[in-house]
Amino acid sequence: MAIMHEWQTILDRGGAVISLFVDLRKAFDSVNHTIVLHKLYARHVPYCLIKWFFSYLNREQRVRVEMKHSSWVQLNAEVPQGSWLGPLTFLLLIDDLAPSCLIHKCVDDTTLTEILKHRKDTSSMQAFFSSCLLGLNLMIWL
Repeated sequence: MAIMHEWQTILDRGGAVISLFVDLRKAFDSVNHTIVLHKLYARHVPYCLIKWFFSYLNREQRVRVEMKHSSWVQLNAEVPQGSWLGPLTFLLLIDDLAPSCLIHKCVDDTTLTEILKHRKDTSSMQAFFSSCLLGLNLMIWL
């Protein structure tokens, strides 16, 4: 609703709106635990909560076929999907993603919006998107 209101206001004033919808594929599988924990620390979250959150993220998995099991594998870049903390963790990860345009974040879906005062103005959306991609690469896939 907020996006639609902003767009309609600009269009009513004779401006133009350029939007780019970004859906991050496998976003929950790409969450770097170290970066998330550093962000919690930087926000002065109490150490006991960071330690608890680390135990939540610190998971292992293995595969069982009939009665045979694979060895355990540590998961270093993943948050459980379907949990309450999964989306919040991802939002914490991308919270400081801030290209020089309007941005709306809804978990792994992000909308970049450029407002042009006049319909014939030149767009900078490619630069905004490149900035966004660089930021995402630094925050997620390191």
